[in-house]
Amino acid sequence: MRRHCWLIGFVGSLCLLILGSVLRTQLQNLMKKQFQKKYDVVESFTAPGNDMVAREMKYFNAPEGRIWRIPIIMYHYVEPQKNDGDTIRRSLTIPPHIFEQQLMTLAEHDIPTYFVRDIPAILSGDEEYATPSVVLTFDDGYQDFYTVVFPLLKKYNVKATVYVINRFLGWKDFLTTKQLKELSESSLVEVGAHTLNHAYLKGISKKTAAYQIVQSKRELEELLGKPVKTFAYPYGEFDPDTIRMVKEASYSAAVSVVPGMEQSTANRYYLYRIRAGSLSYGDEMLRVLGVAQKGSN
Repeated sequence: MRRHCWLIGFVGSLCLLILGSVLRTQLQNLMKKQFQKKYDVVESFTAPGNDMVAREMKYFNAPEGRIWRIPIIMYHYVEPQKNDGDTIRRSLTIPPHIFEQQLMTLAEHDIPTYFVRDIPAILSGDEEYATPSVVLTFDDGYQDFYTVVFPLLKKYNVKATVYVINRFLGWKDFLTTKQLKELSESSLVEVGAHTLNHAYLKGISKKTAAYQIVQSKRELEELLGKPVKTFAYPYGEFDPDTIRMVKEASYSAAVSVVPGMEQSTANRYYLYRIRAGSLSYGDEMLRVLGVAQKGSN
């Protein structure tokens, strides 16, 4: 009788474990589908007009001050192009050989790289800024940042800022917490926050948005044991309310997907970026940075 009860209990526990695993996988797949679907917002994002920028400057009472030409490049995936019908992923992908050529070009022309966290001090004049230079950023915290990007950063001694989504750590195709800790210990990597689950901040309540912004910072700081100073808006969406929340959460700066290179104290909390897909090979990056190729007349 006891053996029979033990067997029933064992089978029941096993069924619960299997059911829990299946439900967890289904939940992850559902969230990732929603995550990919909402990338349509990124592709259709329109840069704010001058009127919106003016309103935000007035809202923060932030003087524009000196304009600095600080190119911030926005990457997502660095992997071979796949012909699987996922056009959004393809549009966000840079093949590894092109990425390496970009880094090689930076190294050959002695172009320095900075972290996003360095920008506030540059804008205020408290840190020297060498021109031309560049800031490399990677959104979402994909696995290829550790397996492909990080080795190349070390090979060419280039810095980069990676923005991670807390709840996606450990999921398939995303960084693990162990990898993130290793990355954060490197002098070549800055870790920034990208909310808890890639939340569409303008589509949720202000209270929930504030929680996403604040809690993602707190959890990363607890995990890594160091300050997390910068933030990236999911889908590039922001407004005066979300900017205020980011500022009040004690971030020193935030990046947007608004295209541009001219930064100032006025847009410190929505720094402009350039899509990596528009750069192609290394010579195109040189053109954007305003650098003449070696050997050219």
